[in-house]
Formats: sequence, structure tokens, C-alpha cells
Amino acid sequence: MPYHEMLATANIHHEGFEMPKNVWGIALDDSKIQRKLLVRFFMYVGIPENHIHIFGASASEIKGFDSWAVSFIDNHPNDYFLMIIDENLDVQEENTTISGSLAVSDMRRRLLSDQERRVLALIRSANDSASDVAIYRARAHGFLPKAPIKKEAVREVLVPIWLKRFPRFENNMKKKTMRTTPIEDMEGEVVIAMEDLTPCIEDIDHFATLYDENLEDKWNIIWEKLHALKGDLLIMPSHATLIEAIRLITSLRGPVPPNKFYEKWQSIKSLLQSYQIASLEGKL
Repeated sequence: MPYHEMLATANIHHEGFEMPKNVWGIALDDSKIQRKLLVRFFMYVGIPENHIHIFGASASEIKGFDSWAVSFIDNHPNDYFLMIIDENLDVQEENTTISGSLAVSDMRRRLLSDQERRVLALIRSANDSASDVAIYRARAHGFLPKAPIKKEAVREVLVPIWLKRFPRFENNMKKKTMRTTPIEDMEGEVVIAMEDLTPCIEDIDHFATLYDENLEDKWNIIWEKLHALKGDLLIMPSHATLIEAIRLITSLRGPVPPNKFYEKWQSIKSLLQSYQIASLEGKL
């Protein structure tokens, strides 16, 4: 069910919800951009910065996450845990990809039943087909799409999921707005500049010039970079040029490189360049 329909069905007014004080926000994402945004996500829902842990900057943080989480939960027997976990975690040092939902599944199996009942683990992914979402929900507690992070939208999405998992906190519905951590620029969207995407674009540029046989050998790595780029584009303010770029990236998904990959990548890059020019000229 779409999140706006879930909210209407639950008859929950997210403006009147106050997040409990004994909640930790924990995230795992291999993207530097996404990690920065996830700090803002947790602060929007009322978790203070000293209760936020963000991982994914290194292979050790990614591969050791489930063990760290089990230990952390064990050391906080009276607290609750909101986890936002990226599904496709690239371990660049090893050129491998780890499934975030499998990491959550492993963590849940290692927790005692009382500990697991205090965790809400959500998988965040740009892949949102019905089959993908069914996998995320089987391994974790739910799914979050990648989208622009706005304060009200974050609350609107999260509160119904939180109360479905923890109905005991319905008493936290008050006539005041959700407790938030005050920072100067909390209002509005988090703005991502095209320059933030340059390293990923340059990496794909390099791969796009490979001969066909080498391209096929590297396709898993290339696709993961394309997928990461798509995820970053999804959290930027919606624009027709970006929507078309996202559509073209999605069309490349498959076990082998598509025909004329170089030409298709150039079309995507051209769209991104057009968006950047329009942004610099104030035409967006």
C-alpha cells in the first residue's frame, strides 16, 4: 500500500507525534551523500544528533555492522532502535556488494526475542518493484523508497510505520509537533549539488570506454555504480530531466551490458549536464 494511503487508513496525524527519548537512529549506507542525508532524516523525526550512528564509510563498517548492532542493542536494554539500511552496499576495497537486507536478517537471528522486539529496521533502496519490496519485508520490518528528504514527508512516511511496529507509543500523540533537534537549516529539502555526483559519473565514464568483452567482465561493478547514481538522483528535487535520466538508468538493468551501452550512457550524461547548466543559470 502506498505510504499516503497507509497514513489515511491509520488516521494518524504525524504532526502530533513525539518520538520517545530512548530511541537511537542507526543507518548503514556506502554513499557519502546518503550518509549525510540520513543524519538529517533522523533529526527530522526527532532523534538528537548524539543518538545517531551512521556507518558505511569502509569495508569494516559494512561487513562488521551486524555484530556491532547486536552488541550495541545488548548494551542498551531499555532503548529502541530505528535502523535505515541501504540494500546494495558496495565494498569498494573488495569490488563486492553486500545485501543490506541480508545483514539485517542475520542481525535479527542473533538477537534475543525481547531485543528484536525493540528494533524497527527499514531497507532503503532505489529498487522498489513488488518482488524487491517483498524480499525487504521478509528480511527486515519494512521498506523506504529513496526520495527527496523533506521534514513533513519524512514524518508522514515514518510515523505510521513506527506505530504499526510499536503501538504502545500511540500515547505519544500530543497536540504539539514532534520533538525535533533545532538546527538552522532544518526546513525544506536537503540540496545535493551535481558536483557531489562527479566521482561516480567519472567512474562510469571510465568503464563506458571499455571494449565489449571487458565491459561484460566489469558489468556488475558498473551496474552498482549506475544504481548508486540513480539513488542519488532520486533524492534530488524532482525535475523532468532527472526523471528521464532515472528512467534510462533503470532500463539498463540486467545480467549483461545492454547493446550500445556507451551511447546510452552518453544520453544519460547529457541529461545530467543539461540539468547542471539549467541549475547554474537559475532556470530550474
